[in-house]
This record gives sequence, structure tokens and C-alpha cells, in this order.
Amino acid sequence: MKKLLTIAIAAAVAAPMAVSAETTLYGRVDTALISTDNDTAGGDTWDVSTNSSRIGLKGSEDLGNGLKAIFQYEFGANTSEGGGYGDALNNRLGYVGLSGGFGTIAIGSQWTPYFGSVNKTDIMNLNPSAGALDGDSVDANANGHYLGLTRTGGAVAYVSPDFNGFSGKLALVMNDDRGTTTSDGLDAFNLSLDYNNGPLSVGFSYLDYDSATGGADRWGLAGKYNFGNFALIGQYEDMDDTVSGANDGASSFGIAAQAYFGNNTLSFEYGERDFDNNSADLDNWGISAHHSFSKMTRVYVDYQQQETAASVDESTFGVGIRHDF
Repeated sequence: MKKLLTIAIAAAVAAPMAVSAETTLYGRVDTALISTDNDTAGGDTWDVSTNSSRIGLKGSEDLGNGLKAIFQYEFGANTSEGGGYGDALNNRLGYVGLSGGFGTIAIGSQWTPYFGSVNKTDIMNLNPSAGALDGDSVDANANGHYLGLTRTGGAVAYVSPDFNGFSGKLALVMNDDRGTTTSDGLDAFNLSLDYNNGPLSVGFSYLDYDSATGGADRWGLAGKYNFGNFALIGQYEDMDDTVSGANDGASSFGIAAQAYFGNNTLSFEYGERDFDNNSADLDNWGISAHHSFSKMTRVYVDYQQQETAASVDESTFGVGIRHDF
């Protein structure tokens, strides 16, 4: 009897604790058949490609008095290759923090403030937006440096509460350089300001990166306006790069539009990227359509065309399916 009473008391005490904590398993499986036609010799290819497929865990725990503990752990997943080929999983996000009336503080690998505020024209299903600069010194996904425009490791970040549509984000990145450069202490500073009110969304972000061999300053401004079944998007970015030296200074702009018809979405974008030395200039446009069978599953078709400073044309056509869970 005493044993049963002890078990009952333990269960009663544990129940509120279990209710106050929440963990969610989520993910995305996005795979496409892609055809690429390039002017260079042997530039025509067919491939099955994974497009930002992922799996992750996220959750929170109610600590009382309006305070919550939060966490997220996310991996990129390779859905286009079999076992033993490359990395089946790679780390995308991994952070823990506290959230309350003061805002949110988190530490670890996170989305950058820059990405959240400026990346508005990246609306295609396949490749990144034509208006996005691929800065050699700041794009981790291209060359292994620690700070990418989308995600960064070694970060302490703060997100403010919402003040009548206005909010701010700040990220400090500390000595997490995976590239060839070395630096101590504070390696990067990223500040963004956002305004969201009904159909209008505007974001500005400034990013400063320093290392033993140089650094980069970058800022971007973007906006999106929804009206009825349509949306217009604009984005401008400017960069001064003192790391690579080859592309010291660049700017880009992108414009995009979307139309929504029932469960169908039609998207168009155009972008230009201009470097001071002209060697990496790029013009790009694309059109995309997708049909949503539900909130979780869609099929899509994309076409993109780009021309480089060397007058090399490349076109990409893709058909894919995406499922979120």
C-alpha cells in the first residue's frame, strides 16, 4: 500500500513538470530532378538533388513567471544519395536560450539577423536568389569560413520584443573560424532592425567581420508588400571585402513578385550582382510555380537563367516535390 502511495505521489509531482515542457520533431524532405544547360564544354547535366532537406528537434520549458527555456537542434539531410556517399547529416542549427518579456537570448549555431531581415527575394524552390551576394569572405557555405549569411556558429544572439511592429536583433560571433584565417575574441558583429505591420515588411541589417587577414563590411535593405493575391519584393545589398582582395567591393539588387491562386503560387524574380573588378558580375532571372496539395506537401517546377561577366549562359530547369512534417 505504501509503495502504491509513493508511486502515486511521484506521478502527481512529475505530471506538472511534464506538461510544462514541450519538444517537437520536425523536418523537410525536398528532392528534385534538375537539368542544367551550360555554354561551357560538357556543361549539360541531369541530376537528382536535395534542396535544403532537414530534420530537427525544437522545444521549450515553462520556468514560471513568464520565463521559458528554449532549444533547437537541426541537421541538413542528403536525400539524393545512398548510404556511404558524403555526409548523410550535417549540422545546421544547435542553440539553447531563455525567452521572456525582455526578449530572447540564445547561444550556439543560429540563423543570422542578416538572413532574417534581408533575405526576402529568395522565393524560388531551387537555387538561392539571384539578388544574393556570394561574398567570398562571409559566405560559410562557399568556402568554410565560420560566418555565413544564413547561419553562423559560435554566436550569442538577442532578439527584442515587438514594439508596435518594430523589433531588433543582435548577434556577436566569437572565435569560431573554421577557415584558414585566425582571430581572437569578437570576430563578427551583426545588427538588424525590422518593421512588420500587416501587409508591409521591411528589414535592414549591418554585418561587420574581422580576422587576422582582413575583414568585410556588408549591409542590406529589403521590403515586401502584400496586396490581395499578389506580393511585391525588393532587396539591395552592398559589400566591402578586404579578405580575398580579388573582389574588393560589390553590390546587388533583386526584385520579385508573387501571385496566389487558390492552392497555386506563381513566382518571378530578377537580380544583378556587380563586383568592382567585373570578374564575378552576374545577371539572373527565374520563374517558379508550385501547387500545394496540403499545408505539408507541394509539387513545383522552376526555371532559371543566368549570364556571367564572361558571357557564359546557364539555364536550370527542375521539377520536385517537398513534404514538411
